[in-house]
Amino acid sequence: MGKTGTGKSTLLNYICDANLAETGSGKPVTGEGIYEYTAVINEQEVQIYDSWGIEAGKVDRWKKLLDDSLKSHGVDKNIEDWFHSVIYCVQAGGGRVEDIDAEIIRKFLSEGYLLTVVLTKADQVDKDEENKLKSVILGELKGLLASRSKGALNVIATCAEKKKTRAGETKPFGKEEVQKAILEGWKDTIIDRLPKHVVAKLCEYVDDWENGQIQLLGTEKISGVAEQNASIYHEIDDSAEQLKKEISNVQFKRIFEEAVESCKKANASLCSAFDINIESYNTIIGEQESTKWWEYLIYIPTCIVIAIPTMIYRSIKASSAKHIAEEQHNIEGYIHAHSVHLKAQCQKFEGLIAKELKRSL
Repeated sequence: MGKTGTGKSTLLNYICDANLAETGSGKPVTGEGIYEYTAVINEQEVQIYDSWGIEAGKVDRWKKLLDDSLKSHGVDKNIEDWFHSVIYCVQAGGGRVEDIDAEIIRKFLSEGYLLTVVLTKADQVDKDEENKLKSVILGELKGLLASRSKGALNVIATCAEKKKTRAGETKPFGKEEVQKAILEGWKDTIIDRLPKHVVAKLCEYVDDWENGQIQLLGTEKISGVAEQNASIYHEIDDSAEQLKKEISNVQFKRIFEEAVESCKKANASLCSAFDINIESYNTIIGEQESTKWWEYLIYIPTCIVIAIPTMIYRSIKASSAKHIAEEQHNIEGYIHAHSVHLKAQCQKFEGLIAKELKRSL
């Protein structure tokens, strides 16, 4: 990724030793989209996604494209479908980092990606200017990097093409460093994002339960009087309790083990990183705070109770379409409250998995 004119396509061709992307001089040559290439870098096949360059006046469209792409490769997807390494290009000769550059870099770092900032056209600056720009980039991101793994951000200076200048000839440099960042650094992304993946899949499981409960509600005979729906509320409580046990004892292990196996198949060097005991997580989802179904009761206004005998009113209310709809809404809210609570409990897994992964490295 990067702004138009930073030399993204030239860099891509350079690090892949192939003429994959069209290049141009001072104008956008990649249409609006994200383009996929298959390439081989140091005998390792890789899939490369090359983004349309960010242009003035089109930033919002570019951000929408990026958001859509990130969702399709998000932590809830299979690990092999993630973006594993991210390269953001900044032209060294520009001498500074634009606000849009910093915003996009922060976005990826905050979502757990390893990111390499490549200073393109670094032949145009001397070593002092290069170091100053590197310091500016690291200074912009200091807060985010404090809690991240050591390899969360690389800054590499490159020159991607041979040029003849008045002062002589410029030779390309930086290829090996970028290739190394791609082929070795992706492991940091997987390790940082795997806990988020497990939580996302667990939350998906809870969402499926919530949707199933609401569909099941359609088969129940609902009364417009909340007290008469006590059995429905109790069934929801029992189902939520069963779900909690299912997540703690079965689903967490299944999802985590599938993720680990996927990582091990990808690279044998990751095996040691996942030598952790998941049995210790059985009781991570604690007892649910007591949510009383009767808190959802619709109270009868006093003036109506005085005007109509209670039994007659309850009978009318029980069969009233309006009150039945209101009570169905309340029950759906009760199901959702269980779902929110369970997903909050699932979030606890993220920190524990991350801690265990870092301990085992």
